Amino acid sequence: MAGSKMQKQVIRAGVPETGGPINIAVRHGDMVYISGLPPFTPEFAETLQAARREGRPLPKYPDIPFDQQVRIVMDAMKKIMETVGSDMDHLIKVVVWLRDQTQSEVFDRIYREYFSSPEMWPSRTRMQAGRTPLDMGLEVDAIGYIPARKSSPRKAVSRKVGVKAAAKKVAAKTATRSGAGTAVATKKAATKKAATKKAATKKAATKKAATKKPIAKKAAVKSAATRSAGKGRTSR
Repeated sequence: MAGSKMQKQVIRAGVPETGGPINIAVRHGDMVYISGLPPFTPEFAETLQAARREGRPLPKYPDIPFDQQVRIVMDAMKKIMETVGSDMDHLIKVVVWLRDQTQSEVFDRIYREYFSSPEMWPSRTRMQAGRTPLDMGLEVDAIGYIPARKSSPRKAVSRKVGVKAAAKKVAAKTATRSGAGTAVATKKAATKKAATKKAATKKAATKKAATKKPIAKKAAVKSAATRSAGKGRTSR
């Protein structure tokens, strides 16, 4: 991940080790680096480690048939890849060291069994070893990776249901807000309409009052004039 420091992780996987200054496998991020795997049985590996601890001469490698040696190595590699959550189909580079190249066909026949199809074969280099450690028949190292995990169908369905529920909730909330907004807008419109009507009524009343006042004044003036004229006739 960006900004984080990746640490390398030593992978044991229960594979027989030599007791030498190496780790059988190391993981860094999603990458897996496998050291040259020897065809050691657990019993021989214990004997070899004890000899190295005690400073004694290393034991002679037992006379194991070559095809059995190949299976020991390939089984160990398979176990390492499965321990980290991967498999043989996710190897991307393999290097094979053979003591005797005439045994290459035997090696290839067994090697193919560890992959699901030819499309899954990793890139590979096969080398002639002048002499292998302890005169064993072969040694194989590899580089692989751990694939990204896929969500289970149940989790995918659960996530889908959750998304739908969330969308429904948002829609309901939006509808509620919309309804509330409509109600407020309707109330405001009604209030405005009532205020407009009230103002119009008041204006009409004012206009009517203003119209009546001059008429009343005119009538009063006419009445006064009539009374004045009557008085004049009487005095004559």
